[in-house]
Order: sequence, then C-alpha cells, then structure tokens
Amino acid sequence: MNSQSSGLAVAAREGHSRTSIYSDTDVLIVGAGPVGLTLALLLAKRGRRVAVYERWGSAYPLPRAAAMSHETVRTFQSAGVLEQLRPLLNLSVGSRSAPCYAPDGEVLMVMSFPGIGESGYPPMAGFHQPDVDEALGDACDAEPLIELHRGWDVRAIEQDEDGAIVTFDPFEAGAKASGDSVSARAKFVVGCDGANSSVRDLMDTEVTDTGFHSTWICIDTVPLGGFSVPEPLSTYMDPTRPTLLAPTGFGRQRFEFMTIEGDDLEQIVELDSIMTLLKPWGVTAENSEIHRRAIYTFRGRWAENWRDGRVLLAGDAAHQIPPFLGQGLNSGARDAMALAWRLDFILGGSAGPDLLDSYTSERSYHVKQIIDASVFFGRMMCTTDPVAAEERNKMLRMVRENPEMAPPQPEWRLGPGCLMPDDPAAGFLAIQAQVEKDGRTGLLDDLIGPGHFVLFGNGINPLAGLSDEARRIWARLDGLGITIGADGYRDVDGSYTAWFEKLGAKIVLARPDFQVFGASAKAEDADALVKTLSECLQPELVA
Repeated sequence: MNSQSSGLAVAAREGHSRTSIYSDTDVLIVGAGPVGLTLALLLAKRGRRVAVYERWGSAYPLPRAAAMSHETVRTFQSAGVLEQLRPLLNLSVGSRSAPCYAPDGEVLMVMSFPGIGESGYPPMAGFHQPDVDEALGDACDAEPLIELHRGWDVRAIEQDEDGAIVTFDPFEAGAKASGDSVSARAKFVVGCDGANSSVRDLMDTEVTDTGFHSTWICIDTVPLGGFSVPEPLSTYMDPTRPTLLAPTGFGRQRFEFMTIEGDDLEQIVELDSIMTLLKPWGVTAENSEIHRRAIYTFRGRWAENWRDGRVLLAGDAAHQIPPFLGQGLNSGARDAMALAWRLDFILGGSAGPDLLDSYTSERSYHVKQIIDASVFFGRMMCTTDPVAAEERNKMLRMVRENPEMAPPQPEWRLGPGCLMPDDPAAGFLAIQAQVEKDGRTGLLDDLIGPGHFVLFGNGINPLAGLSDEARRIWARLDGLGITIGADGYRDVDGSYTAWFEKLGAKIVLARPDFQVFGASAKAEDADALVKTLSECLQPELVA
C-alpha cells in the first residue's frame, strides 16, 4: 500500500464490542517471541512506549531456532541487552566448518565460516532459545516503557489516520477463555505472532508459497558425561534419510531427520524410534538426555505486503524460511532493526508514515533471496531418489576438485527503498570492527552508541564539505560524522581500511539498522548523500 489509508478498517474475524482501553502506547506488538521482544527493546531504547500482547501465558519452553548470526548479536548490542545475553551465546572466536557427507562417509563439500563476521562477532553462534527468550522477557519486564501482557488473543483491528485499536479475547490452555475482551490503542501495530499470524489474517495481503515443503523429525539432546558427536555441525546427504546436525548452545546438540515415505509420524517420535535414529551417532539413553522430539514441516513462503496502513508484519508472520541456512530468526531480527528506526523517526516527526512502504520493498526482496537460497540447498539436501542423489554427488565432487567452479558466496542485498539510487554499495551491511579513540578500544557501536545515521570518512572529516542545508538535515537526524584514521578513530586491525578499499569509497553513509545508504569515492558527494536521504524520509518534514 502506497499511503496511510484514511479510515481504513482491517477486517475482523467476527463482530465484537469493545470494553475500556487496556493500554495506549506508541507501538503495540502482537507476539512475545524473540522478534517481538527484540523490537520492543529497540523501540524502548529510543524512548518509545510499547505494549506487547501474547496469547500464551508463559514463554514457549522448548528450543526452536538454534543459530544466531553476527548481525543479530549486533542487534542485541544495539538494544542494550547483549551483556545479559552473552553468557547464553557461544561467541567463541575461531574458524568453523560444516562437512557434507555421502552415505559412505565421503566428504562431498565443506562449508567454511571465518572467525569473525562483518559485525565483529562470530558468523554464527549456537544458543538455547528458551534461555534467550527468558532473558529478553526479563529485560522487557525491567523496562518502564514496555508493558508485557500475556493471555490475550487478537480478534479484531480497526484503524484510522492517527492509529489503531486492537481487540483481544482472553486466552488460556490453547483456547478462548471466559471473560471480557479488552481493547488497546497504539499509533502503530506490528504482528510478530508467528507463521500462523492472526494479524496477517486481518490484513490486506496475500501469501506467496514457493511450493517447497519438507517434513522433518527434530530432536534436541543434552549430552551427559562429556559425550559429544564427532561432527556437531554437519549434513548427511543420505537419500535413505537426509540428516542435519547442529550444536544449539553450550552443551546441547540438535539432530534433524527427514521423514520418508512409509514413516508413521505418530510412532516415529516415540522414544524407542528416536533412539534408533540416534544410534549411528553413538547417542544412548545413558550418555544423552532427550530434551525435545517434534515433527516440523519446513516451508518457503512470504507475505506480499508487510504494511496495511498502520499495521505491519515482522518475523515469521511476514516470512517462513526453510532452516537449512539458519536464517529464520536472523531475518526476523533484521525486520526488527529495519522497523525500529523507521517507527522512531516517524513518531518523532523526522519522517512521514510512507517511509514504511520502503520497509516492505527492502525487506521482502532481501528475504526472497534468502528463501530462494534456502530452498535450493533444501532441495539438494532432501533428494531421496538414488539416481538423482548420485548425479548431485558427481556435481559436488567436481566442484570439490575444481573450487573455481563453485558459485560465489551469496551477498543478500536489500530491495529498492530508502537507499541511494544506482549505488552499488547501497543495501549491504556496514561493518563493525575494533577501533581506538582517546584511550578507549572496542567495537565501534560501543564507543559511539547505537541507533544513529553515520557518515564515515576514510581519513577525512566527512562533514567538512556539507552545505548549510545538509548540516541542518544532519543535525535534525542526530547524525554522526566519524573519521577513520588520521586524527579520528584508529582502525585497530585494518578492517575499516579493507572495507573502504572494497567499496572504493572515501565516504560511506550508514543507517541505524547497519545498512549502507550510499558511498562515494568523492568526499564532496557527502552533501548529495545527506540530501537524498532527506528525500527518502519526506523532505517537508526534515528540511
């Protein structure tokens, strides 16, 4: 949708009558999973009042997501909760690899990961989601600007030019409970309520499905007495039963087995069947505790429109990503970052509501690339026809012996939106690395503070050439000018120098969600970058 609709009503599932207003905030978030809680914390960090409503009475007690990207860790750094989460994340630095095996043990392919990702943390960190969810919930409980309400299920949403009213029914034990409904008012509503999103059902949007679906048995174990599997992060491309292994934080291990024709899905999750599946990896009842056993169907699909007036989607409500590349939760965290700065600037009067249109255009394009890559790997992984599997193996052997034949590593880019037009650097992640200034050394965001537009200068003051008009815009946006090198921030390990060289840039403008707005080899282009940014934010509001 291109503009804020006047008097738009989002359809209710049934008629309703409202009681008194239960809360009145800047933003109402439906869903207290990791994406909803992260968005709440990011908004509260910016001084915005948030209400979070969750249908379930307590946090989900079993693990789901297991891999956290460096970018998501940086998001928690930005939200001010990384130190609470750090003990729960395996952030040990060191190169990692994930072998892919044929049934006879032949290594067909090895996926390698560097020691440090672009955000200054390991590319992927294992974690136990219930612990992280609990820590995020505790952080929200401790934040005066956040209200957390549990036991309420969305029934209807009505909106006008100034905001929306959401009606909730009491919910308990998986069903509507007795008692009166309540209504909550907010300037914006964000559905972070998962793949079966009630908010999405009430919006004017369609869902596009790739047609990919694959059903798997997911088993989470807690090894005992020092036991560990030989390759905790690995893929077994066995057409008789494709299998994935992944560590899920300190002292935990996940096994995922694809279901095959003839499986009885009720019987296969019985303990005896589970132990039979785990036996080839040396797992026994004596050396491991079974923490979870469940059946999941992995899908690749997305909502076409993530905005309907003042109602938006984020996380699994907006997209379902097959887990083969570990990008589901991490894409939701990117959604939260992309929304947080937009909503903050709109609520503060520094941008107009139509800035939210670029949220869909940027993020959906980005997610579609990830879904395509995940589905591609999933289809390759899920091959059960022996002839097709051998053809796949021949291809992988060829690439293994001739690495120059390997396709380039994907660089997922944002779609068109609030970015410098026709700029090859725009829409990619800006790095975060170690810097030193005035005797302090650390990651850049820790020294300058998160949540800013930043103009980087490669050995120059990037603000020096700004016109008076651009300076007024930059001051209104509370933007920062950062000189790397010269008399500014010392590039401790050369990461920023290499980044500027890769971009061919003398100046770079980065957004509060870590994405590059634009870059140029000419210092004088800083003025055009700032003025074009103001046009994206609606110039009549920032001039």
